[in-house]
Amino acid sequence: MHEEIFYLAESKDPEIVNRMFAPPWEVLVRLHNKWSFSKFLGDIGLQAPRAHLCRSKADVERVLQGPGEWAVKPVFGRAARNVFHLKQGDRVPNDCDVCEDTNYIAQEWIAGQRYCTYMVIRGGRVQAFSMYPVWETIDGSSCVYFRSIAHPEVEKYVTAIAAALPEVGGQLAFDLIETADRGVMAIECNPRATSGIHVFSGTPLLAQALVSGPPVPPMPTHYTTFTVIPPQGASRQLAPGMMMWKRSERGWKAYLLHMRRLVRSKDVVFSGRDVLPSLMQPFLLTSYYEICRERQLSLPDMFQWDLVWEPNTSLGAGEERRDSGIGASSNGVS
Repeated sequence: MHEEIFYLAESKDPEIVNRMFAPPWEVLVRLHNKWSFSKFLGDIGLQAPRAHLCRSKADVERVLQGPGEWAVKPVFGRAARNVFHLKQGDRVPNDCDVCEDTNYIAQEWIAGQRYCTYMVIRGGRVQAFSMYPVWETIDGSSCVYFRSIAHPEVEKYVTAIAAALPEVGGQLAFDLIETADRGVMAIECNPRATSGIHVFSGTPLLAQALVSGPPVPPMPTHYTTFTVIPPQGASRQLAPGMMMWKRSERGWKAYLLHMRRLVRSKDVVFSGRDVLPSLMQPFLLTSYYEICRERQLSLPDMFQWDLVWEPNTSLGAGEERRDSGIGASSNGVS
């Protein structure tokens, strides 16, 4: 469900690896690495933001000598943690911990409509697919509202990625951005389950895709070439996150739209057949804030602090870094 997938794949334990529906360890790492993923997109002919690999603050400073705006962030990062928005002439922040062991990517900063996608792939084909625009977040990054939509250009983009991975089976998710002049491009890849699974809730469709084996022809009622998609327009929310929204940040018009989504969308936890998980949410949230206080963490960081994978927590840190190209330039994953 999260980055524990890296520890499981890295274990190379046959009992685990043979039963786990995921790309091989080396592919997982190279898709997760923002630099090698960017290189991979270029290798298969897909558009991607311009990017530079940075192994030191001097590397970042060289990038900032030229024109443009950049998102400077760790190659192994998630949830917009340690992302610095820098432009020509800016100084490298002191808390930017880029070094030989912690590589960063300086990625072209692009303004546009953001999307998140989730898909199941087998045999070079997309077997299940969901997509939602980034509309409601609690920290500018973590989505708390999910509305299933269709987008033909995104469909073409992710289909090309799946076709370039014919031997890979697993779950892949992408953060994408669309601009009027450059179209759709992927910013990064999460080779695991993500919030895109929420729009499948209430249906058996995703379960069928995960366990049914090789893809079958799509149903004729689908708008897409994919085998399984969620109901279009289906919306789900993380209600506690939606209720953290601050009206002062956006104004009255945005607040009214937010309240409409809050009232009309189903919560991902609530079920009339089992209300106890929903009733426990206030108590859980209280405990979360207590953990934040004890560990001096923000709420988004707290949710992930014991679940993330980093090269320095790798099961075979030094050897695995060399063997799988972690922290180094890569020619792609295929």
